[in-house]
Amino acid sequence: MDLAATVLAFLDELARAFSYELGARRPAQWLLFMAPLVLMELPHHYLPVLGTMVAHLLGHPRVDADRRRAFLERKPRVSVVVAGRNEGATIEALIRSLLGQELEPYEIIVVDDSSDDAMPEVAARFARRGLVRYVRNAAPVGRSGRPGATNLGMRLANGDFIVSLDADTTFDRGMLRHLIAPFADPGVGVVAGNVLVRNSRRNLLTRLQTLEYLVSIDLHKRWASLFGRTLQASGAIGAFRRRALLEIRGWDQELAEDGDISLRMVKDGWRIAFAPHAVSLTEVPLTWRALARQRTRWDRGGFRAYFAKHGRLLLPSVAGASFAYGMWAELLFSVVATLAYPVYLAWLLTQGLFVLLFVMLFCGALYTALSVLPLLAIPLVNERIHKPLSLLAPALLTPLYKEGLRWVRVKAIVMELLRVRYEDPFLPDSAWRHAPRF
Repeated sequence: MDLAATVLAFLDELARAFSYELGARRPAQWLLFMAPLVLMELPHHYLPVLGTMVAHLLGHPRVDADRRRAFLERKPRVSVVVAGRNEGATIEALIRSLLGQELEPYEIIVVDDSSDDAMPEVAARFARRGLVRYVRNAAPVGRSGRPGATNLGMRLANGDFIVSLDADTTFDRGMLRHLIAPFADPGVGVVAGNVLVRNSRRNLLTRLQTLEYLVSIDLHKRWASLFGRTLQASGAIGAFRRRALLEIRGWDQELAEDGDISLRMVKDGWRIAFAPHAVSLTEVPLTWRALARQRTRWDRGGFRAYFAKHGRLLLPSVAGASFAYGMWAELLFSVVATLAYPVYLAWLLTQGLFVLLFVMLFCGALYTALSVLPLLAIPLVNERIHKPLSLLAPALLTPLYKEGLRWVRVKAIVMELLRVRYEDPFLPDSAWRHAPRF
């Protein structure tokens, strides 16, 4: 009984302190305390979800289905380039996915970047049957890296369109047809495919990433495509006009080569389209440590490509006002807000520990409630999702998950700005030495 009385007394005292602190400041002050965190999250992460739902209900985006159908009936020549290293465990499933496509690829080129596992034997088995072209990098200097290997495939390709794929992905039968159809528009130079998670049921972390991919790629790119500001095609699945690639000499040896090649195409006058029904399934990290390493690489590479190398795209005169808006939004929410976040928390702490805790708890509760919104939007626009409630637990944990990734991004951007370990560990030394710097 003494313990229960002590606990009740403590809770009563806490409630009194809570009531006092809330009443000690005017409502306008509390709005000021919470406004930065709300503005960091609401416009960038949740309004696009709501906007995508409304646009879908209104029948947007509208595409010229007749022109796309006529374009596909002419059987465009599509060269699929798969560059990878040590992908022996996944390359067979990928090749079989490609061989079963409704739109038959003109050729499948597998570039083996100096593998030392079973990938050469598996790919060569398909090559002997004439189903793929197999090329192996056996140079004395070793592997060339993903960009260099993809460039080799591009130069060997004979198709009018080049599809670049990760070697650990698999696809629906309609992937190529949906991915190539937007090229019916002669102004489109790049088509971004949709990326979903294959190993979603492994653990809670993979489920969180599954929901993240559905929101940040599927829903957000649908929203961006309405305004012509799809910023890039993912390295996992992207299609390009071959002549446009040759004009800019293919991929540069960069940390984020997918963002870099997309932005270079935009600077050369081409548009990027999004094909939501061109779905690839990929494997995501199983542990937080592996995920943090992946996102550190992505965040550093994204900052380097978007703003250190292609910062001119922030100017409306380069690629248009809509694309420039997308670049400014990326800069504001992914870089400026990220770097301001620790400063914001420190400022809240100067106002009192209670203020910091109250704002974080209130905003956390708000975003936990808002995180359920995608469970309404996703099945509305994506017919693959039949049981959205299976993602309820990841949705409720999304604010906590994003909080962890926010600090990963803080570290990545600070390291990039200070050029800490600036050399790219994902590229071999030979590739890094010859990469164009900026």
